[in-house]
Formats: sequence, structure tokens, C-alpha cells
Amino acid sequence: MNSIHAQSSLAPVYRKALSTWRPVILYFGSQHCPACEMAGPIFRRIAEAYRHFAHIYMLDIGESPRHPCVTGSPTVLFYKEGKLLKKLKGIGTEATLARDFALHIGKVKPPAVKRKQIHDLTWLRQTLRQLCTVPRAISRLSRGTWR
Repeated sequence: MNSIHAQSSLAPVYRKALSTWRPVILYFGSQHCPACEMAGPIFRRIAEAYRHFAHIYMLDIGESPRHPCVTGSPTVLFYKEGKLLKKLKGIGTEATLARDFALHIGKVKPPAVKRKQIHDLTWLRQTLRQLCTVPRAISRLSRGTWR
């Protein structure tokens, strides 16, 4: 399917969401679907780690505009640069969904641990010894004892 034709057949809401450089993940579910009730928490748990690296939307089929690629629920669509990369009918297992996230978004590094700031005390002592006040500097200049 050509991405130009796919973009033109989408509702304006989806076209606006897909016009970003970040990966976009659309999850379509329904409140009255037993499979969606099981898949929703699993999707949220996995998507939480990727929320800073992609735009992730959970949409209700009954309330959102119709998407041409969605024929059932739950459905997950992975987009990158406005092109549909993968369509999942159902989410499969938690491990396969996590693998799909990692494949299409990239692996997420754990947050960096802040290190305790280390001061260079020898440099600080040496610098403070060389500093002097203005009156002391004037007297040292007049005596010629400036080093």
C-alpha cells in the first residue's frame, strides 16, 4: 500500500498525529470487548517505558474516527515517519508486544543514575591560597613581592 494513498484516506485527526518525526503507536480497543479488557493493562504497562520516545495513543473504536486499517479490536498500529510499519490484530503475548515496541521504537536505556558530585579539594586549596584582597594586592605590588 502506498503511504500517500494511506495518508489521504485517513481522518484529519490521524494525519495530524502522524505528521511527526517520532514513532507513533495507535492502540484501538473497545469498552465492551473482553479481549480489550485483558490487552489494555498489558499495553499500558509496556508503553509506559516508551512514553518519552514515541507518541502513544489509546483510542476507543466507538468514540474515535474510523481508521481504514482497523477491522477488529484490539488492534495496534506502528507508524514511523507517517508510514505504517506493522499492524497487530490483538496484541499477542506480553513478550511479543515488548519485542515489537523494541523493534519499532528502539531499545530504551534505563534512566541514568545521578552520581555524587566529586570536588577537587587540592585545586580549591591552591586557588584560595593565591587569591588575595585588593588592599593586600596593592601592598604586595608596591613592595615588589608579587610572584
